[in-house]
Amino acid sequence: MSMGIAKSITAASVLCAALMLTACNSTSATRAEPVAAAVAPLPPTPGVVGSTIGQTLDEGDKQTAIAAQHEAVNSGARKTWKGAHGAYGFIAPGPEGGMGGCRDYTHKIFIDGRPQEAKGQACRAGDGSWRVSS
Repeated sequence: MSMGIAKSITAASVLCAALMLTACNSTSATRAEPVAAAVAPLPPTPGVVGSTIGQTLDEGDKQTAIAAQHEAVNSGARKTWKGAHGAYGFIAPGPEGGMGGCRDYTHKIFIDGRPQEAKGQACRAGDGSWRVSS
């Protein structure tokens, strides 16, 4: 093979390789970057209000009870609440327990004057906030 033909083949090979790299580059440049979808935060866990004890509460009173429960487990102090439709109650949180960062609580709800009681637990999340787990 002559030197001129070898140079031509080498030049053609380099040109092909350059074109292939350019083609790869251009397709990756037009590729859409993944977009993270916005995720709504989870609603607060209703704890014992979401169980049998809260089934007869109307939605407004249930939200009032959940807010009071959240406040009580966060503060560690007893919290009373009164709904707009006659239901009322209180939450009595226990002390924060050990290294696990959990506390038990009792939620007593009066519906039509009749008491109902349930017990639950809240634990500290990684960000320091309290999450009702039951």
